[in-house]
Amino acid sequence: MTGNFDGPGDKHIDSSITRNLEDYIFLFDGYDGEKAVGDISPEYLYFFEKSIPLIKQTLNEDVKIIIILRSPVDRAFSGFNHYKRDKREYLTFEEALEKEDERRLKNWIWAWQYKNSGLYYQQVKAFLENFKNVKVLLFEDFNDSPKKILKEICEFIKVAQDFELDTSYKYNVSGDPKNAVLYKLETSRGLVNFFKKLVPKKIVAKIKNSWSGEKQMVKTTMNPETRKQLIEFFRNDILKLQELLKKDLSRWLV
Repeated sequence: MTGNFDGPGDKHIDSSITRNLEDYIFLFDGYDGEKAVGDISPEYLYFFEKSIPLIKQTLNEDVKIIIILRSPVDRAFSGFNHYKRDKREYLTFEEALEKEDERRLKNWIWAWQYKNSGLYYQQVKAFLENFKNVKVLLFEDFNDSPKKILKEICEFIKVAQDFELDTSYKYNVSGDPKNAVLYKLETSRGLVNFFKKLVPKKIVAKIKNSWSGEKQMVKTTMNPETRKQLIEFFRNDILKLQELLKKDLSRWLV
């Protein structure tokens, strides 16, 4: 990403963009001889035409890549609810979908493209064609069997599978906060960093969960007619992706 975004709340993104190799290497400043390390960024998938050459140049084509895909319909609504939760989105979901092209032309960050960012076929196809080690997983499978999927990931990156991973805490949960004051405190970067210096990670996680976890969010539901329209919008892309991956994606079409 080049930065200089103009959407509500987009400016803080500029400071977090990694623009050169030196900054990228600094992300791993805490590396201490671990067998496998990596980074996570959905931007790699959305900006695949730019990211793939840079990944090859920096890490070569043997790097292991994990792509986790969620139903594009549910992902679109979740993205909307994240921005609504953070007081950045003030339109209805339907109004926001109508504004996507306008927002893109105004240089709002890609995540405002709730619908268009879910056209996965070309994105995934490009990664499969350019890298030797790509594992594609489904978010729904992870939700159903988190330990099974985590074991698959450990096997893929060649690390030990015989340890217990805590999957009880859900990060970055969307919805309307029941207590806006507590949510604002929990998402204050300065406060979070202060706690991290003084309090063990497990305690910090419990505090975060009690202030802004899943139980502290009021879930909203999508208009059934809007869901039908989105399913039709994504249908052809989903069917092509299903054939490409040889995975059953039929539940994305209901």
